[in-house]
Amino acid sequence: MFLRRRRFRSAAFPMTRLIRAASSISAFTLLSRILGLIRDSLMTRALGAGWVQGTFLLAWMLPNLMRRLLGEGALSASMVPAYTRIRQEQGPQAARELLAQVVGTVITLLTPLCLLVAIGSLLLPASVVPEPEKGGAAAAQLLLWLNAILFLYALPVCLTAIWSGVLNTLGSFALPAAVPIALNLFWIAALLLAPILGLVDDQHIAMFTATVLTVGGFAQMAFVVVPLWRRGELLRPRFGLPARGTPAHVVFAAMAPTVLGMSLNQVSSLLDQGMAYWLIAPGAVTYVYLANRLLLFPHALTAMAVAVAVFPRLAAEANVDRAALRGTLDRAAAATIWITLPASFGLIALGEDVVRVLFESAKFTEADVAPTVLTCALLVAGLPFLGLAQLLARAFYAVGDNRTPARLMVWLLPVNVIVNLVLLLTTPLGTAALTLSSSLCALANAIVLRRAIRAHVPDGPGLWSAWARSAIATAAMCLVLPLVRLVPAEASRWARAGGNVAFPIAVGIGIYVLVHLLLRSPELQTLRRRRAPSNGAAGQRD
Repeated sequence: MFLRRRRFRSAAFPMTRLIRAASSISAFTLLSRILGLIRDSLMTRALGAGWVQGTFLLAWMLPNLMRRLLGEGALSASMVPAYTRIRQEQGPQAARELLAQVVGTVITLLTPLCLLVAIGSLLLPASVVPEPEKGGAAAAQLLLWLNAILFLYALPVCLTAIWSGVLNTLGSFALPAAVPIALNLFWIAALLLAPILGLVDDQHIAMFTATVLTVGGFAQMAFVVVPLWRRGELLRPRFGLPARGTPAHVVFAAMAPTVLGMSLNQVSSLLDQGMAYWLIAPGAVTYVYLANRLLLFPHALTAMAVAVAVFPRLAAEANVDRAALRGTLDRAAAATIWITLPASFGLIALGEDVVRVLFESAKFTEADVAPTVLTCALLVAGLPFLGLAQLLARAFYAVGDNRTPARLMVWLLPVNVIVNLVLLLTTPLGTAALTLSSSLCALANAIVLRRAIRAHVPDGPGLWSAWARSAIATAAMCLVLPLVRLVPAEASRWARAGGNVAFPIAVGIGIYVLVHLLLRSPELQTLRRRRAPSNGAAGQRD
């Protein structure tokens, strides 16, 4: 047993290495999310919460959905285990051939699709799009124009996500995590250049920004193509559809149910924004979008960083030792709870100050602040469950079960729609009703997946103690946060950013960690543990 465990640890990532990888991902993602908040702040200042902003955000959701479901979601989830297995069993050349086949197939399928959608959006009359109450025919026409520009972004961003997954498998986590920084820089540059170029009309600003974003999507590819090319991992893409029975065919065959299994949050977000646009008001899309952006900030730094870092290890352990996989999954789940629970409730406690500091302006007024704060609070309440569900979904994909998450998705999507409508019709929550429904569905998703994974791995001790420790520490943190706000509401934006946001966050982190130290939480012991890298890991790069 000792020899087997030692041999396995040399071949896979040790847990402390995964923590360092998650930290590396979080560091670059933190910079990306900071830039993302800057760009969102510039967007609200330029377009406010009107129908132009809502139309732009709705058009942006479509290529973003393609990225999350195909690039970072289903295709990556099917590709990483297959690539890992083939590299272990057949060698690097076979893995490179698989990558070339997958990339060629994606180009073959997505290129005509993107061109068809773009040309169709330009040729279709605006009458085919339901007109929202505000904006009317102009909003419908703008939606088609923006879709024609932004849907082209789907091709480069999906390819970038595939290559990023391969880099993660090879032990390189930092560079793929830095890729979104480039897109944010393009977005920010577009918003800063628009007035310099004389663009003052909201629709012109939206069209210009969309064009720059599509160009930025192609520029992103260089971040991952160059290091893979230097390492000799890139072969010429094999265009066309893969032959039946080939590893590439298996990847795409497994992708279909995975699309459903990984898409709950993404499709729910699209539904939320669509309902907000047509059932409430086009400007209400901004509230849902900003709530999702504020959710993604802690999500990317916490739950997603853990899930991305642990996925290669889960894929490796699935073929070696299911008991080890159970242990890795439980430790990753405890770490997810440890970092998402305080992030969720901390953002709820500081929500109003955060929204005011980031977004309040001449076009994003006092009337927009309150619904944004409530919409955000009810969405980030589901952050721990969203993180656990995504982690558990990756465990299913690691063991080769793509169907269970998909079946659950088939049930949860209509449930989400029904709950959306019921809450909209029976409560005064408005857009907050949509995000409350998303959080409830994330909770249901996590519970069912946690129970269903027992069919593949030995049952574990449960996460109740992890929940209890983190809940105690989070409660102590939340009791302190209101007491450490330093400046009044009428102070300058920078003073409020420092005194009512940054300082309480720093104090809250200190209180949270201190309580865990007093509780002697094993999560802290894992974080403190240091281990010399093994020979097998020495050749891999972070």
